[in-house]
Amino acid sequence: MNKLDAISRRSSRMRALVRLIKIAITGCSACMLIASSTKLPIGGVTHAMESPEGDQNICSSVAASLEINRAQSMSSLDENYIVKTFFPETVAVQRPGPQRPQGWTGNAVTYDEDGDPYLYGEKVTHMTAMTETVFAPQTDAVSDAYLSDAIFIGNSLVVGLQKAAVVDATFYAGIGMSVQQFFTKENVLSPDGEMAADATPLRVSVAEALARDNDFSRVYLMFGINELGWNSANAFVSLYEQVIDTILSIRPDTVIYVQQILPINEEIYRSRADANALINNERIAQFNEAITAMAERKQVVCLIPGEAVSDENGQLFADATADGIHLNGVYLRKWVDYLKTHTVADVDLLQYVEDVNAPNA
Repeated sequence: MNKLDAISRRSSRMRALVRLIKIAITGCSACMLIASSTKLPIGGVTHAMESPEGDQNICSSVAASLEINRAQSMSSLDENYIVKTFFPETVAVQRPGPQRPQGWTGNAVTYDEDGDPYLYGEKVTHMTAMTETVFAPQTDAVSDAYLSDAIFIGNSLVVGLQKAAVVDATFYAGIGMSVQQFFTKENVLSPDGEMAADATPLRVSVAEALARDNDFSRVYLMFGINELGWNSANAFVSLYEQVIDTILSIRPDTVIYVQQILPINEEIYRSRADANALINNERIAQFNEAITAMAERKQVVCLIPGEAVSDENGQLFADATADGIHLNGVYLRKWVDYLKTHTVADVDLLQYVEDVNAPNA
């Protein structure tokens, strides 16, 4: 009997308990608001659920989470969040992605002679959480906690987000990174702390880093600006699809946000001595069409962050960039604001467990 079978039998009871916790949190949050409005002295609460005894009741767990709730909006208080907060030992078991087999040595992600990826010796195949919509609708802004639970993967534009510290999240990004380098460039410190033969921290590819630590709920991808010089958009999206398949094989219940390529400011960019004729908004639009079609095929979310940073002519705002491509701090925040107001529901982890164990699944 595998772990998911055992979880499936418990999931109905857990779902009822999760709903009770949601009601309790709502009530406690209301009490906190009332107390705050009347200036009653209520101090900060530490995370009691991390007590080594582990025998506190639901009420103490709710109290322990109030500090978290101050930073997280009620709109994002879903079952995934509650399970992760109140049942951390269960979540550790529930991860549906493959785990390192006992005795496995070397990389989790390997490749055959055709370059196709394998995860622990099994060929990577299309696995998807099947998001409800390809284009995320505009929504109320989620809290910062929503993005802190995400992994941002991509090129120098993503590096800009990381360096500006406008998002508190995990970043696997690099200058010049392409969809091909997602598999091949070993520029990420291994999240499991493994050391190299020379006793320095081991560096691995992004694909390998994700496989070594698959504790994530959502992924934001930004690729394309460095691939505009490739022969065609088809070659680009072919590898992009492998990126998506690999992520979903590692963590099938994650939500993947694929971001279209940001437009450039052509006037500023063409004034550069190193300007490349293939980097232009017409070609970016062609690649973005291919990205959209790919998102529809893969049933992942397609975002258009260019809407937040470009003018009516589709040009990156002149005051947004110094080199025609990369954003400054003000517009990096506009990009983040766009992400926070264009989200879809997380995959229901309990429902996912039931689905994969259903007859004929």
